[in-house]
Amino acid sequence: MPEPKDEAWAWAYLERLVAIRPRTESELRRRLAAKGCAPEIVEKALARAREAGLVDDEKFARLYAEDRLLSRPRSRKLLAKELRAKGIDPHLAEEASRTALPELGERALACQALERRLPLLRRLPKETAKRRAYSFLLRRGFPGELAREVVEELVMGDE
Repeated sequence: MPEPKDEAWAWAYLERLVAIRPRTESELRRRLAAKGCAPEIVEKALARAREAGLVDDEKFARLYAEDRLLSRPRSRKLLAKELRAKGIDPHLAEEASRTALPELGERALACQALERRLPLLRRLPKETAKRRAYSFLLRRGFPGELAREVVEELVMGDE
């Protein structure tokens, strides 16, 4: 039978996890519980981490939203969904996705996402490229009408 995990062990494990990358409170709670930590030890470790500034869901949501919009553009709706899946409070997820990079509208995000794919698409027949571009934008969470407009502009516009 494994040894019960104490507060010192939980704190050390939590520090190792956040040293690798920022984590949400929900993720840390899940990881500590999966390692066999008692609920009261998990909560004490999380409280200590909050006090030390090691876990801050609001900061995590803001930084994650900005990073995702810059590195892999997607709709703000899909971004909020991703944040909720990471355990971020729904209100906080909506706020972070709405306020991240306010200078970029949905159309600009869709164009950025698709522009990175254009070199691959240009080698395909026009109809295939158009279909794949449209599907790609839908998977990234953009509304159908916006996806159609962006595909017409970027894929079909270079004829």
